[in-house]
Amino acid sequence: MNKTLKRCLALLLTAALLVTCLAACGGKDNSSTSGESSSLQPEESKEDSSAQEESSSEPAETGTGLPLTEEPVMLKMWFYLPAANGLSDYNDSDYYQWLEGKTGVHIEWIMPVEGTEQESFNLIFASDEMPDLIMNQSGREYASGPDVAIADNVYLRLNELCDEYAPNYMALINANPRLQKDTITDDGNRWAFNYLYKDGRLANQGPTIRQDFLDKVKMDVPVTFDDWHDVLKAFKEQLNIEIPLFYSSSSNDGTTGDSEFLAGFGIGREFFVEDGTVKYGPMEDGYKDYLDMMKQWYSEGLIDQSFSTRNGVLEDDLILNDKIGAVIVPATYCGDKYYPSRGATNPEFNLVGAPISVQKEGEVTHLRNKDLLMNTMSIALSAQTKHPELCVKWRDYQFGEEASLVSNYGTREGESYTIEADGTYKWGTLITDNPEGLTQNQARTKYTTLNAPYEDYSRVMGAWSDI
Repeated sequence: MNKTLKRCLALLLTAALLVTCLAACGGKDNSSTSGESSSLQPEESKEDSSAQEESSSEPAETGTGLPLTEEPVMLKMWFYLPAANGLSDYNDSDYYQWLEGKTGVHIEWIMPVEGTEQESFNLIFASDEMPDLIMNQSGREYASGPDVAIADNVYLRLNELCDEYAPNYMALINANPRLQKDTITDDGNRWAFNYLYKDGRLANQGPTIRQDFLDKVKMDVPVTFDDWHDVLKAFKEQLNIEIPLFYSSSSNDGTTGDSEFLAGFGIGREFFVEDGTVKYGPMEDGYKDYLDMMKQWYSEGLIDQSFSTRNGVLEDDLILNDKIGAVIVPATYCGDKYYPSRGATNPEFNLVGAPISVQKEGEVTHLRNKDLLMNTMSIALSAQTKHPELCVKWRDYQFGEEASLVSNYGTREGESYTIEADGTYKWGTLITDNPEGLTQNQARTKYTTLNAPYEDYSRVMGAWSDI
């Protein structure tokens, strides 16, 4: 009996140990698989990762579990908000209210008064307490460049942080060789989150002219340089327009600014590429012809006599009070709503687009505003932030599918956006024909975002085609 009993007890103990080991091994394998799915497929595995988050007090390793923090956290962010956009605080927008609810992160916006943004930006770096996140844009960047900003312990180097905590953003970067190159410095530093364009951003501005003025002088939209001369002369002599053509001198890019007129001579303002050869506009033969034409127009009072001192700034007084006949602006400013909503005094105000000018009708130009993969805006992290991982996760979430849709189209189906029969999204009348009289920029700022971190630029192009 004793031997039999001992044998039975030994068998029972062995079985129990075997069951325990199998259970432990099975639990370990399931946990590992769940973790891998969460990091490799942040959008598709949302339900699985959220279930895992409920049993854990820590955020997901990749930052895709929501909310991103167990307790609400406040981050400070320096960001420029133009007064014309109609909001005093970005937290009044649908998108940022939605984003805070999703992530648990509250943003305290540091927004300079319009006209003081450059001074405010410069003062950031003299402060004892820098904001966690800092908007950079052309003309508002660390003076010595991002590599020096990192070396000076002003901006945080993001290479490793983005590789670990920004799967959405890095997936977009790594899918495009040009973005891989353009989003890091020559020293290999990833210093900011760039604003990206889904499928790229097509050319978005060009010469525009007052259709209501054309109607009064009984002339058509100009095509050739001779057409432009005749139209501008009619604006000046028949309508007494102070500045028939508002001429920008601020652009330093070879295919923008006054290059809308240079292109008809086959040249760019600065460097441009023709048949694989880099050329410099002022050194080309056509540049003298262009200067001769502009000299004539200037002498006749057809272009802004103060263009050299205005630095390209289009003052409201000029455009709103019938002092300008033609100007180079984005296409969203065209039509009979944008400028009237900003206070245009003429009820017949109507701005329409004009083609890039040519010397002879039928000619084709080969230079225009650039197509872009990135906006000029970017968001850097302060080297002093106490929440580097959370900042990266918060920013990265906005490049995922869900947040991208909301930042582009808002939260109000049927109002801020509609879904077409083929599944494509379009802005709704809350944006394109706002019942409160908001401009498109104001409505975008309030109900979506003016510049989405990952922008579907077809929303803008679609709106322009309806103008």
